[in-house]
Amino acid sequence: MRSIFIFLSFVTFWSFAQANEDANLNSQYEKAVKSYKANDFSASYELLSKLYLTNLSDANLNFYLGRSAYETGHYEVALAAFERVETLDDGNLRNKLEMARTYFMLKMYEDSEMAFRAVLQNPNIPQNVRTNIELYLSKVTKVQQKSFTYATVNMDWIHDSNVNYGSLDNDYNINVGGGILPVHSEDISDNAIQAYGDVTNVYDVGEKNGFAIKNKFIGLIKDYNNEDDYDIQYLSYTPSLIYGEAKHLIELAASMDNLHIAKQNYLNSFYVMPRYEFAHTTTLRSITYFKYQEKDFKRATEHDLDAKHYELSYAVQKILSPRSYVQANLTGIQEKKLHGDRIDVDYDEYRVNVAYANQFTSTYGAELFAEYRQRGYDDFSALFNSTRTDDAGTAGITLNAKILQTLRFNVKGTYNKVESNQARYSYQKYTLACGVNKTF
Repeated sequence: MRSIFIFLSFVTFWSFAQANEDANLNSQYEKAVKSYKANDFSASYELLSKLYLTNLSDANLNFYLGRSAYETGHYEVALAAFERVETLDDGNLRNKLEMARTYFMLKMYEDSEMAFRAVLQNPNIPQNVRTNIELYLSKVTKVQQKSFTYATVNMDWIHDSNVNYGSLDNDYNINVGGGILPVHSEDISDNAIQAYGDVTNVYDVGEKNGFAIKNKFIGLIKDYNNEDDYDIQYLSYTPSLIYGEAKHLIELAASMDNLHIAKQNYLNSFYVMPRYEFAHTTTLRSITYFKYQEKDFKRATEHDLDAKHYELSYAVQKILSPRSYVQANLTGIQEKKLHGDRIDVDYDEYRVNVAYANQFTSTYGAELFAEYRQRGYDDFSALFNSTRTDDAGTAGITLNAKILQTLRFNVKGTYNKVESNQARYSYQKYTLACGVNKTF
């Protein structure tokens, strides 16, 4: 009985001691995370460098350790921690970026370039993050005495339920005056093949690596099966000067582009666009830009559409996790005709949209998009006995899957609906696209 009593006493004491140790470890971990989030990286590094051995399989703990080690100059420790996270969670985009930055600080420039390129291949990263990566890569390649160039090629099959109304796209917009005026009263659907390609070159300038020059070329061809009048050929060239340091990034871009429709020269335009980005915290950013554009329509029948176009936009981006983000944008637009008396040119518009992206695994990712926009025209229409106002909504979802390291399959569905007080301009359409994306 005495032996049993001693054994039970030992077990109780050991359990009590273990519970106390676990509670102490949890307390130390919570203290370390609190220091990390307060940007007190010295304190978080001191605590986490002692704690990580107790749980090598905790991806979050290792990521916090890696970031703390990086910020305090312990780059070898940081790299080891980031490599453990990569093994535990290979879909963690933020960790891949941190690894690339750490390679650079360790002067492992080829590894750094390869790591940054791997992140650029992912379509779920926001555009401002892409710009930051390009700026970093300009520094990496400058050390290697070369400039950084990468290219993207997309091939898509598209179904459009209402070809009558023009396309809304990030790169080109032929929804002039609310849409290309429909030739037919009924909706016309058709299929198309679209090929898109862009080449981006970034070169670091200046002794302190603060500035970089970026040149971007874009080409696009959309070929409809039957509705040849809506075929598109688009080209653009956009040079920009980028400056980035600490919490600030400034980009001054200019662009010249040309749009052909049905193999006829349709529109030339030129714009300048300064953009400013500020990092409030490591997970919260503000992005604002102003855009001034001049539109020069080449067809004689549409020459009176020539206009000056103004945009002012503000966005807030929140990094929700190392693999997901949400971004909300508010944009005000004004367009004024240069000459003529057309009533479908001068307008004021505002847009509110939200985008959410998540890289669920290293293979699968998705993006959701929703937008509301309202456009009010300035000129009175005697035909409709009113001034035109359009309310529009757009919803879209994109799914992508990695086939090979630099090859992805994607499917995108978009729905647009416009309600106008002048019935002729009310419409709805949906598009479905699927294809492959290749980076070089």
